[in-house]
Amino acid sequence: MSSVPLRDFLTHLCISSEKAACIARYIRFMNTNFNDMVQEKQLDENHQYLNADYKTLADVIIQEVIKRDLGFVYPSLKDRIYGEEDGSLKLQSSNEKIPINVDCSQNDILDLLQKVFNTESTESIQALAKIVSSSSDVNLPEQYYQSFEKIPSDISIDLSNIGIWIDPVDGTQQYIYGTDGRIDENTGIARDGLPTALVLIGCFNIDDGNPVVGVINRAFNKKIDGHTWTGLIYWGTALPNAKFNNLSDVYKGNTRNDKQIFLHGTADVNTFNSILNDWIKMEVAACGNKLLSIALKQANITLVTKAAAFNWDLCAAHAIMLSIDGQILDLSKLMTYYKENQSLDDLNLLQFQITYNNIKSTKFDPKDYACSPFITYYNQNDLINILQALLVNKIVIEQKNSV
Repeated sequence: MSSVPLRDFLTHLCISSEKAACIARYIRFMNTNFNDMVQEKQLDENHQYLNADYKTLADVIIQEVIKRDLGFVYPSLKDRIYGEEDGSLKLQSSNEKIPINVDCSQNDILDLLQKVFNTESTESIQALAKIVSSSSDVNLPEQYYQSFEKIPSDISIDLSNIGIWIDPVDGTQQYIYGTDGRIDENTGIARDGLPTALVLIGCFNIDDGNPVVGVINRAFNKKIDGHTWTGLIYWGTALPNAKFNNLSDVYKGNTRNDKQIFLHGTADVNTFNSILNDWIKMEVAACGNKLLSIALKQANITLVTKAAAFNWDLCAAHAIMLSIDGQILDLSKLMTYYKENQSLDDLNLLQFQITYNNIKSTKFDPKDYACSPFITYYNQNDLINILQALLVNKIVIEQKNSV
């Protein structure tokens, strides 16, 4: 049967995200040298502004574990779960590229990890193999199960029409180096000191590409007992008959209604230096991190003027934004319209919404899934103010087809 209760489906997405967060935490602090499991990726034309781009063992294993676990519960989804990584890792010992297959026994996974780490079995590697191989040992705190009850039990989702985008570790560079891009809830200032790692699971409608369910798991939210990390899960649903989220349940901080806060990333580090001087402008790491800050109303707007983000970066947060009547729009198309009309009156903004169903049948190539420059907001007055500033100051917005 292709339709399942939305509440049950969301539960499994959140459990998968927490399993992924457990793996991210364990690999980051396991005894074996973490830096040996970091590999530099070739920068494509969308990311020339970065000094480097990376993937880790955690990125690859998490993606494959989520695919395996969700595919086990919902077999019809198995061929429609997509991710940032190609499912392989190069061996340090021989530079051989091997597939990371987790759909096998614990012993087989242990053998694979020994090969990847180029070492005999150790206690930490055995423990990692156990975590990876098990799909039933993650229990969510009761607060999440209570939040799922917001969704009426009779609301279902048709999985025959659903695809999933995974970003296994959003903020990989911050995950590696232990920096955080979050906004302090009291001061409104970005802070450092915690490893950023957001697990992003976004579901979209295959036909129209619209996001419908999003889960974001902040794997490193706080320490307990001085050494054990716990995470925090945010979720949102954006079906036509089901807009729900748990944001007010898990986030008790201050919204910044008294200030206008504008977030940008490394791609636009110099773009806004001389404009928006009546706004607080902040550079914040990791795409999902910035989008979550807007959903939580810690900040008002984030945008990128280049095609520097991908389907897996946006889909999960987009569903959450829609659950609060916010949006992520194609900034190139929107600015073209605004230049011609100087107004958004009586305009259906859905025509500019970023969509996620551009699936290619050819070999996976990340640049095929680059999104247009985009803008994210929850208040349309803020959107209009920013569009006017971009227009007056002649800020160049790249066209996707030029990338």
